[in-house]
Amino acid sequence: MNAREEWLQQRKAGLGGSDIGAILGLSQYRTPVDVWMDKTGRAPASEETLPMRFGTYAEEFVAQEYTRKTGFKVQRFNTMLRHPSAPLIGNLDRLVIPEGQKIAALKGHIRTDCLLECKTASAFSAFKDEEWGEEGTDKVPMSYLLQVAVYRILSGCHYADLAVLFGNQELRVYHLWSDAELEEMIVAKATEWWNAHIVADVAPEPVCEADIKRLYPSDNGESIEATAADIVLIETAKQLKEQIAALEAQLDGDKKAGTLGTIGMLKARMGEASRLTFGGDDLITWKSAKGSQKTDYAKALIEFGAALGIPATDERLQAAIRNNTFTTTGARRFLIKE
Repeated sequence: MNAREEWLQQRKAGLGGSDIGAILGLSQYRTPVDVWMDKTGRAPASEETLPMRFGTYAEEFVAQEYTRKTGFKVQRFNTMLRHPSAPLIGNLDRLVIPEGQKIAALKGHIRTDCLLECKTASAFSAFKDEEWGEEGTDKVPMSYLLQVAVYRILSGCHYADLAVLFGNQELRVYHLWSDAELEEMIVAKATEWWNAHIVADVAPEPVCEADIKRLYPSDNGESIEATAADIVLIETAKQLKEQIAALEAQLDGDKKAGTLGTIGMLKARMGEASRLTFGGDDLITWKSAKGSQKTDYAKALIEFGAALGIPATDERLQAAIRNNTFTTTGARRFLIKE
């Protein structure tokens, strides 16, 4: 087991800082179902993505720039922290060395009241994302606010700095002070959620279509009886489908009736033109996509075998085709019967 695999295994022993926002429904990247599947070992092993690797790589740079900007030196702290009673765990990015001191921790014991969390974000979000406030404030995305609060709980630090590198253009430092009410809520919610879903091994309610696909990828062939609430949902779904069909007919036309929709009228207006413009600006582009290529490898192997004098019925050739033919799991079709 390499260092990353060991770290991932340790993360299953509790809820980390980034998990709290997810279980509370405040993360734009993960849902409670994601966390449940991860902690219970149901999620497939995840590979490091390029953004993840960049974030790890950039952490040291952000920490150095924080020191350059504030004058405060920082220290790595690699020990995984665990709450004595709640299912909270976490790894700190850095500890801020107190002024006049040489270290912030010694032999696993924290000797500072301030921690540092390092982040990267797009340059666009620095100016357009309303969740980010002015530098020096505590106005940051809720998921980060909760994450840092978890690290304050685990470390005993009363305040934290959040250093954020936006693109490669600007470093902002946000100051997040201790909030006893928030931290008590986190401990209570984390404990409640862990007992209800991890200890009891009960999946959280799905909140999106992706959750449903992860929880119920295949059917068991059995049937269940509809409730009154189910009947209402079915009728609502039918009405919505009829409304969508009417709108699509207006947009795309009706083939059976032989009528053009709005899109068809615009295409007829453009004809062979690639662009429809107004004052030099593109309103619509209608260009031919580059053709794609597909290869029938089984047929190619048979033809290659024939060129070598090997008949298509040769068991070795057929075995090669069988061994490289795979069946994928079929998607579940959701059909509302009339």
